[in-house]
Amino acid sequence: MKTLIVLLLITHIAAGITALLIGLVPMFSKKGSRLHNRTGLVYVYCMIAVAVTALLLCVLQPFKMMRLFLTGIAVLSFYLSVTGWRATKQKNGERTAFDRGLTYLTMAVSLGMIAFGLYLSTRSASFFAITFLFFGILTFVFARRDYQFFQRPAEKMHWFFQHITRMGGSYIATFTAALVTNGNRLTPANSPEWVGTITWIAPSIIGGLIISRTVWYYKSKFASKANSTLA
Repeated sequence: MKTLIVLLLITHIAAGITALLIGLVPMFSKKGSRLHNRTGLVYVYCMIAVAVTALLLCVLQPFKMMRLFLTGIAVLSFYLSVTGWRATKQKNGERTAFDRGLTYLTMAVSLGMIAFGLYLSTRSASFFAITFLFFGILTFVFARRDYQFFQRPAEKMHWFFQHITRMGGSYIATFTAALVTNGNRLTPANSPEWVGTITWIAPSIIGGLIISRTVWYYKSKFASKANSTLA
């Protein structure tokens, strides 16, 4: 059992580090280029490995609150990366049984995170109560948005913007997990609990603003091209 856990841990760490490094390449390479597509696919495979190993480690190792929470973050990052990759295959708005099943499963996980966060908050307003609620709600928002698109046609170029937001969101979640895992080395000893909470939440807020700015840029660019064509 110990050997299996060590192998899973090594795979988990190696896949996470690879994802952090190679995930930067498609962000800054030309959209649609071979480099962008191939490195993006490698990133998705790495996130699948991270999520699977995180789930197995959570089951095989003794219960730890941090391990359980990191598993939830791994699920979020996995969902965002896979739906971001799947968006490029859904230019006509089609959804498969796989897409629906993944959304329903992730929605169930998000509700579990929210419920557990609420349970912890009844005991004390702890770090984990806040972060479970924050990331549970965040995961639910993404899954619910996909569920809504199952019910109605997607807007024009929805796949493009979903690809940007989901892949970017996945990288933010992965970066956050890596940052907090090594947080003890980056923050002074005996730091107050709110420092850890900010470390968890700040990357999502800052990264979210960057993603929103990127989406706004491309929407403006597409609108300008459309107006030029009409003129």
